[in-house]
Amino acid sequence: MISAGTIHVISTELTVGMFALAGISFLLCVIGKGPEVRESVAHWALLGGLLATPLAIISGFNAAPGDGLDSPLLANKLLLSMTATGLSLGLIIKWKRGAELDRVHAGIGMIATGLIMTTASIGGEFARGETLLFFLPKDLVFLFPKWASVIILILGLILIIKSTIEHRIRSRTSVP
Repeated sequence: MISAGTIHVISTELTVGMFALAGISFLLCVIGKGPEVRESVAHWALLGGLLATPLAIISGFNAAPGDGLDSPLLANKLLLSMTATGLSLGLIIKWKRGAELDRVHAGIGMIATGLIMTTASIGGEFARGETLLFFLPKDLVFLFPKWASVIILILGLILIIKSTIEHRIRSRTSVP
């Protein structure tokens, strides 16, 4: 039987690798260099990383000693990985709806990549005591109060509904 730690390492490497490829491809999109397939590579790699992220999170919970979120490092890992997942999902949906890739779109893709890389570095700090981000505070968890989380959730739902309505109106008016 394979341990949860081994599955976590495999899924984390897959997630980080896919996000790194997406980040480099988004960077190439911003600077306008590289092959013509850079936009497709960026989004497909982002989707691959997005698909591997839940396995990395779940196996990380199972591999962590203790009750799961009893460490500020683990809470920050969860917060950052979920933020990266949300940003990535938004980019994939926008791309599948036919939106043009611009600097903002590519910039958000690079931010999602940076969040996953930060999460991986925090994981190294938690597991081995090694990190490239030694200047980050280790005992501070950035969490919103519940009322702010509810407001952001409501705003997010309103934006999704607004976007869906606009998309349906556009698709009805463009069909002859």
